[in-house]
Amino acid sequence: MASITSSGLGSGLNVNDIISQLMEIESQPLTKLQDKAKEAQAKISAIGTLQGALSTFQGRVLSLSSASAYKSLKGSLADTTIGTVSTAVNAQAGSYSLAVTQLAQAHKLKSQSFSSVNAPVGTGSMTIQFGTYDDKGTSGNAADDTFEVNGDKGALTIEIDSTNNTLTGLRDAINAKKAGVTATIVNDGSGYRLLLSSSDSGKANSLKITTDDADGNDTDTAGLSRFSYDPLGTKNLTQTQAAQNAEFQLDGIAISKSSNTVTDVLQGVTLTLQKVSARDTNNAPVATSLNISRDTSGVKTAVEDFVKSYNEFVKSVEGLSFYNKDDNSAGLLNGDYVIRSMQSSIRSTLNQGLGSGSYYQSLGAVGVSFDDKGNMTLDSTKLQKALDTRPEDVASLFAVNGVTSDARVSYVSSTAATQVGSFGVSISSPATRGNFSGLAVANGPITIAEGDNDMLMVAVDGASSGQIKLSPGSYATPAALAAEIQSKINGDSRLKDANAAVTVSYNATSGKFEMSSNKYGAKSNVQITATGSATEATLGFKVAQGGTGSDVVGTINGEPAKGDGQVLTGSGKAEGLKLTITGDTAGEYGTIGFSRGFASKLDQTVTSMLSDNGLLRSRIDGLNRDLKNIGAQGNTVTRRLEDIEKRYRAQFTALDVQIATMNSTSTYLSQQLSMLNNLASGNKK
Repeated sequence: MASITSSGLGSGLNVNDIISQLMEIESQPLTKLQDKAKEAQAKISAIGTLQGALSTFQGRVLSLSSASAYKSLKGSLADTTIGTVSTAVNAQAGSYSLAVTQLAQAHKLKSQSFSSVNAPVGTGSMTIQFGTYDDKGTSGNAADDTFEVNGDKGALTIEIDSTNNTLTGLRDAINAKKAGVTATIVNDGSGYRLLLSSSDSGKANSLKITTDDADGNDTDTAGLSRFSYDPLGTKNLTQTQAAQNAEFQLDGIAISKSSNTVTDVLQGVTLTLQKVSARDTNNAPVATSLNISRDTSGVKTAVEDFVKSYNEFVKSVEGLSFYNKDDNSAGLLNGDYVIRSMQSSIRSTLNQGLGSGSYYQSLGAVGVSFDDKGNMTLDSTKLQKALDTRPEDVASLFAVNGVTSDARVSYVSSTAATQVGSFGVSISSPATRGNFSGLAVANGPITIAEGDNDMLMVAVDGASSGQIKLSPGSYATPAALAAEIQSKINGDSRLKDANAAVTVSYNATSGKFEMSSNKYGAKSNVQITATGSATEATLGFKVAQGGTGSDVVGTINGEPAKGDGQVLTGSGKAEGLKLTITGDTAGEYGTIGFSRGFASKLDQTVTSMLSDNGLLRSRIDGLNRDLKNIGAQGNTVTRRLEDIEKRYRAQFTALDVQIATMNSTSTYLSQQLSMLNNLASGNKK
């Protein structure tokens, strides 16, 4: 008998339909698992939407987390052509009159004409110094004129040899020093000239240029000495613009500054002068008004945006977690613990008091509150009043901030370990600079002779100088020579590369030159490492003289603090709190109120939620684990269904074969019976 290979052929039953219907019933657990997987995927997507809404909200929170934003001021000039004004956070509100009588300008010199940019200029060295030239021209006696070296500007020396002894080479060598002088070449029609300009304006930045000409003559108009310019001597360069200060009157007070950009007249205010004031009929300068007022518009806008962003965030959360009892519809995250935990964390953050470090303790104190639907509202009038009267305390309400009671203490930074509160600051020893005093010298004119008492070497803050040569000549006072020493030391290339500098002065009481590093702390030191043969006798400096500074020593909140220069870092409750101490005496330095405002706290809360091990990430990881488990269960169910279907098909195949056999037997029997009937009928005949 031929085997049956197609289901139902033997039995005549629609076996495929029967098995399909049976498998549909068997597959119900798999369908439920697939529905669970879709639900988990939908929740992951919903939490992604929640993450986006939370990140947007955090961005608005961050705009409120900087303390400086709350103390912004703006400046304005009634006559905007006179100049511009900008302010820093430490500016003070006020109104002033301003009249400008002279603008500052830089010293400029030009050389003689050369035939080409490659014309030779000679060899040797050129030294450029800065200082104040006082022209006593009205006396008619040039011998009365003076030039006082600017000790705050380092001298620079340029070497000219066979590799750069052209007009172009000299220009490039000067500019390569980047030390306060700019050199350019111009063609004025008669030839090429070298123009030298002090990079800084002001009388104290007049140029003095001396040369050590390889031809042996440092003052003639040949070789490198053609570029000499001594305000009191050889002037082989021509002055095209004299150095002068800006002159102006502020509330009737006459002020002179080296630059048209003035930063040190009004605290935190930068004036950029652009034009001299007009004159009235009496030839007096016409004053314009200068106003410094608090600018709270940016903060107010930021708070308004914060309120708006919070409400948008609340709306986003409601869209994901709502429940409508009328139609039983619900958001994807309705009842999900991630929503409850997030809302609880944010509400807890907003409801906490800020502690003793802050004057304001709640958002309601500045007009931020909540309505009966949980939305944030803002009373702009109340906020504006707080900003006008206590901007520092509004800053502390929102941002991480430190408010000090003593001007000698400045808040620098804090760490996550710093606790909020009001801490007393006590200084037992202020920071000092490395310094020393030389031996006593006569208080009178001092002569520096080349190769005799003109050389010294120093070490500053761990960096060693090269050989420092003082300019030969007679110095009318020790103070003038102190400026020369400071200029030459601070112009040393090795010290400049190490960002090391000194201050040199003459103490008329002790009769000694004094030298100190410009840095504070235990890393601050200065020492004489070498001198010329007669330098000790002239200057009172001897090898090995030196001094080392000390770090500030004190306590914050009664706990020992670590000093580093002028910076004091707290411990205990003030752990990580950094303060700059600028005072120079021991004693009590008031208090600092340290606070973590609501914006800062919210930022930390949101950052925690969005972190890799935070609330939302953990929920997503949990859902992904659910998906993985569902997938594993689905694979198991799928394999079981495959086995069930095989079993059903095997059973129906066996049934088919059995029925087919029975049908065949039935047919055979029917045939045999028919034959028997036929035989019986034939026998009867």
